[in-house]
Amino acid sequence: MANGKIPVTVISGFLGAGKTTLVNQLLTHNATERIGVVVNEFGEVGIDGQLIVAEQEALIEINNGCVCCTVRADLVASVKQMLDLAGHRLDRLIVETSGLADPAPVLQTFLADPDLRTRVELESVVTVLDAVHVSDQLSDEIVREQIAFADTLILNKTALVNPQTLAEVSRQVRQLNQTAQIIATNHSHVAVDALLGTKRFSLPNLLMIEPDILEDEGHDHEHDTSISSCSVVTSGALDPDRFNRWINQLVNDQGQRLMRMKGLLNFTSEARRFHFHSVHMLLEAMPGRRWEDHEARDNRFVFIGRDLDSEQLRQGFLDCLHAA
Repeated sequence: MANGKIPVTVISGFLGAGKTTLVNQLLTHNATERIGVVVNEFGEVGIDGQLIVAEQEALIEINNGCVCCTVRADLVASVKQMLDLAGHRLDRLIVETSGLADPAPVLQTFLADPDLRTRVELESVVTVLDAVHVSDQLSDEIVREQIAFADTLILNKTALVNPQTLAEVSRQVRQLNQTAQIIATNHSHVAVDALLGTKRFSLPNLLMIEPDILEDEGHDHEHDTSISSCSVVTSGALDPDRFNRWINQLVNDQGQRLMRMKGLLNFTSEARRFHFHSVHMLLEAMPGRRWEDHEARDNRFVFIGRDLDSEQLRQGFLDCLHAA
């Protein structure tokens, strides 16, 4: 930027909307700029950071909390660490928030910290929406806030809904935000120049929504206490048939409570890592890169949902390990 500050794009969106996929699209198809990434996950075990294609020194993970509340200090520290380590080589910064993050405190962090204000500048706030589930999610205050604070809305997974549903979803979203650019897409595929390089963030617009955003108090929020996460990290190989039976039975029994599941999986007789994602009843598993020879083939799995029985979920996963 002309003022010498590094532009920041904040990417928000509810659980499973496609934020990490969007970050990877931007990193993969960006040919000219070096981008630093700060990614925040609600669970204590990080999955998304291992899926992001950024260079290791240009990636920082913040786990076990939301950057809008319990780990806001970690967000400031992480951004400053990124700038100190690689700032002179970075052209821009992307912050991917937790799916349960309220954008207002995140934006306040960049606007209120004196040191950050001299080094970075908010360029845009992008919110990714799941076209299949967003209508049901609009009762959640966090989802409404994520939509309202965005200057660009990515309506993702549009191929999974019919034209009438898509039109209704667009109408509902537009009621909450009348000025944001809406981009309809699938697999979070958006042209880089549609999101990066144009300053869309407007402080006057933000102040109309949240008049006291620049004040230092009053922006911490409490999450729905029924929402929690639990995780499993274990060595060993999973039996694919056993895992498929268990996961399908699990979503059949608890799909409405299990808001989000994601994992990196090591299956028997498989040279590649497998990426697993689910949003409520929708499941997706796909092969990733090959395991490196020196790499520990650990399984990492995270559950996020309401009123979870953590021990039952962990044991169910462990029961899928291949018997030696």
